Formats: sequence, structure tokens, C-alpha cells
Amino acid sequence: MQQAIVEVKEVEKHYRIGSREPYLAFRDALTRFYKAPLAFFKSTPRALRKNTFSALSRINFKVQSGEVVGIIGRNGAGKTTLLKILSRITYPSSGEIILRGRVASLLEVGTGFHPELTGRENIYFNGAILGMTKREIDRKFDEIVAFSEVEQFLDTPVKHYSSGMQLRLAFSVAAHLEPEILLIDEVLAVGDVQFQKKCLGKMGEVAEAGRTVLFVSHNMEAVERLCSRAILLKDGGIVKDGPVAEVIQSYLEVGIEEKGERVWNDLTTAPGDSVVRLCAVRIKDVSGNIANTFSVRDPLVVELEYQVLEEGHSITAVIGLLTNRNQPILYSFDTSS
Repeated sequence: MQQAIVEVKEVEKHYRIGSREPYLAFRDALTRFYKAPLAFFKSTPRALRKNTFSALSRINFKVQSGEVVGIIGRNGAGKTTLLKILSRITYPSSGEIILRGRVASLLEVGTGFHPELTGRENIYFNGAILGMTKREIDRKFDEIVAFSEVEQFLDTPVKHYSSGMQLRLAFSVAAHLEPEILLIDEVLAVGDVQFQKKCLGKMGEVAEAGRTVLFVSHNMEAVERLCSRAILLKDGGIVKDGPVAEVIQSYLEVGIEEKGERVWNDLTTAPGDSVVRLCAVRIKDVSGNIANTFSVRDPLVVELEYQVLEEGHSITAVIGLLTNRNQPILYSFDTSS
């Protein structure tokens, strides 16, 4: 029987939250030990239990060579943490990861780039990190540049690139340098629509070439198009693992239980940019009550709360209605502004 190219065995990841432990000098530690030896040994585990958050809990799955697997779940389910562990960016608190092949990952804009190096230098730098020889990179260099569409700025340090330019180059390097395992996070949402389509097309080519892809996305249409299998995460654990259509349906059914309100208390993580950030979205009935289900005959009110961070711009709210497969039905916007 062929060995799986990716094996995840009993993987857990815990993070410390809350206040930091005060610094304890070696002399103070000895003093505490001699005064109360039993209390000294018991205190650390109790503090750990109180201030530990489990991002992943007892994760087990295998991926065969050539499989394209979608990893889905709501925000905070543990998707990105799992990909960071697979990318060796962070390590599991317990458990084992086995990867039988070279791994390329694109988890955030500019992943693996050095800001002071030019685009050209970063292509070779990134390739070297992936274990590629200069000859292998030379062979793919023109394809990488052509796909990324940054040829004009190839000899400019990437710190001067826009986020879109960094994304195009980073994806192009990751997809063209022929790793056996390709890990892609929701970072593709940063790019424009045409580039997203181009990336999805390239990922399809990568899959057809027999390479293994793990794809994290909230775009169910893209997951269904690219993947034959999906893994649904919830609260750090696997809820369902199976055929992509069945897993997506389970994911969508979970979403039905949500309230008709979403609030972002932290502006740094709220949707938006340097000009405006979304603070809250609420769906209300005609009486002003928040509701999550409506008949198609019922009137409703969509309330948007946002904060303008930079003056001098014209802000227009746009409301889109999509199916549970992210297919657009209508868009509404104010034409008077």
C-alpha cells in the first residue's frame, strides 16, 4: 500500500493567553522551592491550565499523493494554525506531522520574502528555501515572472511592492517551483477578481499534474471546483472528513444557526483598509429586532456600522446577497452619493 504524502497524528496546539508570568530569577525560584517544595511543582500546571487556549485538539488525517483537499470552517476553527504547523512555521504542542515531499506554502502576503531583496533575488531566495537548485529555478524563472506580471519591477526591493504585487509574485513562486505539497490559505482573497481566477486556474493545473494541494478557503464554489475531498474544522477539531459536497453541506448547515449580527470590536482585524473599517452588520425586521431568518415576502433592514479612518474619500455602502454556495443573486448600493 502506498504511503500517504501527509500524515497528521494526534496533533494538538495550545497557546498561552492572558497576563504574562512575572520573571522569576534562579535565586527566587530556589527560595520558593525550599519554602514550599510541593506548592512549587503544583503551581505551574495549574497556571497553564488556566491560561491555555487549545487551537487544535487531537487532529488525525492522511492525504495521499495527488489529492486536492479543501480545509473549511468558520473563523477561529483552527484552519490557519493547522497550515502553519504543516508549513513548519510553528510546531505542535503534541502529536506528529509526517511530510514526504517538498512543501511550498502561501499563508500571507509576502510569505518567505525578504523585504530588502529585489523581486528577482527573492525568487531565487524562496526557491532555495524550498530546496530547489539554481538550475531548477532558472528553468522556471521566465514562467514565474510572466505569471506574476511584475516584470517591470523585478529589480526593485519587494518592500516597495504593493500587497497585490507581493501576492502575485509569492503565489507564482509557490505554484511554479514544483513542490510535491502546496499549501494555500485564504490569502488569495487579497487579489483582484481576475487574478483570483488566474490563481484558481493554476491550482487546477497543479492538481492535474499529480501534486498534492491543501486549500483553505471560505469560497465554497472554489473548494467544490478544485477539491474532491474536504475537511471541516470546528473549535480546533475535525467535525467531518469526506467527499467535498457532503462536507460543504455540513458546513453550510452549521452556519444557519448564526445570529443576524456580526460585530468586530478590534478595528485591526475588522474588514476594510486604511480608509474605512467595518464595525458591525445587523439584519433587522421592521420592528427593529435583530433576526436571522426571513420569508422572501418580509421587508428587512440591513444596518451597517463603520468607522472612517481617513478623510477626503467618498464612502458608498454596497450590500450583496449570495446563495449558500457564494453565487451572487443581487447587489444593492446607494447611487445618490
